[in-house]
Amino acid sequence: MAESSKSKPVGTNKNRSYLLWSGIGESVSDILASPGMVLPFLYLALGAPQFIAGLLLPCVKAARMTIEVIISPYIKVGERARLAMIFPNLVIAGLLALVALSAESVPIWAAIALFIAVSLILGLCVGIWALGSNQIYGTELEESDRGNIVFTQLAGSCILAIIAVWLTRDLMAGDTAYQRHRVLLWMGVLSLLAACLFLFRLAVTKPQPDPDDKEKPQEQSAGFLSQVAQGWKLAVQYPWYRKFLIARIFFLSVELATPFYTIHAATYHMSTPHILSIFVTATSAGTAIGALLWRRVIQKSIRYTIAGASLIACFSALMAVAFDFVGLASNPWVYAGVIFFLSFGIGGVQNGRYLYLLSMSSETERPYMVALGDVVAGIGGIIFAAILGLVAQLQSVLLPLVALAALNAVSIYLALDMREPSKPLDETDTDDGAKAPQSALAKHTKHHFRRHE
Repeated sequence: MAESSKSKPVGTNKNRSYLLWSGIGESVSDILASPGMVLPFLYLALGAPQFIAGLLLPCVKAARMTIEVIISPYIKVGERARLAMIFPNLVIAGLLALVALSAESVPIWAAIALFIAVSLILGLCVGIWALGSNQIYGTELEESDRGNIVFTQLAGSCILAIIAVWLTRDLMAGDTAYQRHRVLLWMGVLSLLAACLFLFRLAVTKPQPDPDDKEKPQEQSAGFLSQVAQGWKLAVQYPWYRKFLIARIFFLSVELATPFYTIHAATYHMSTPHILSIFVTATSAGTAIGALLWRRVIQKSIRYTIAGASLIACFSALMAVAFDFVGLASNPWVYAGVIFFLSFGIGGVQNGRYLYLLSMSSETERPYMVALGDVVAGIGGIIFAAILGLVAQLQSVLLPLVALAALNAVSIYLALDMREPSKPLDETDTDDGAKAPQSALAKHTKHHFRRHE
């Protein structure tokens, strides 16, 4: 025991605290300046076309996937990884301040361009941050600490976000909905700056990467297209992976649904006082409570977790449609219930589909499967959001919710139709009867479910 304690790097306990609080600050900002709810709502408050509002979140996700592919070989342990967390946070803080200060004072076409550009840059920054955080969390924290810290961050940030929006109610004043609710962006800026202060104090204790690894970045970055091609070959080889790719397209109807609820809610609540405070509260509560539940349920069955989460998302869509018909959608607290259940379901689908691929794939084949899955999700997300956005713009804001309910129902069926990982996860059958080695789920802890995953 004495030897093990001596072998721990000096500052490990402080680093654990710095990472905990920096993560809470980042997560609070993610909630208060969410590209799924807050940014689309502020965009719509300017009177901009609804079509673009549905594309903001897919733009963030597509930009994140792209930058992670390009620079992942260059983000190693050490100081570079720490800077990869600090610099993106500062850029995001600057972007939020820019939107808060200027969006209402420019022509509508410029505001549209601003929100699209901010979403793309936000996605790039989050992608860089994710690579740095995965390295730092993997090297500076013991395996037993990672899960506890990440879940503590999630719960703590949700609680702090709820407290923040209600303590600042008196600041939400102004002549327009945009002026009243842009306070959330300023709180997001402050949260990110606080996170950066903790990251500046972080003392990296792990050595820099071995100089012998210099050739690896060229090899890895040059091989993304070949990874996608190899992933396609694996899709042909593995029946379970083909089913997963098809299912993941439909899972987007849960993961990317929030902006369309925002569009629908904005038609009733653009002038409702403190409406974003109410919705942020509902989102935070649904996310936190969902995380506690899914963390337990997912240990029993991953596919039932995804199916159950999709069912809850389907229920939230049907609630929104029903409330619209009976006149209850104009009640902010009733609509907050819809947002609560949606957030509850999104967490289960996101964590479930990530852990499913982790459980079913071997270490050697996983990068190829992830690469193809990211391409499918990125392209599918843009198409999905564009079609529903056009429907909302040209027909009715209610029709996308009807479509989401139907797509969520298909997601339930596809999740149940997926093969449940064996316990223990030792091997997976292929079409030709071969066996693919499996790695234990518990060995792979990734800081994966935060920051617009």
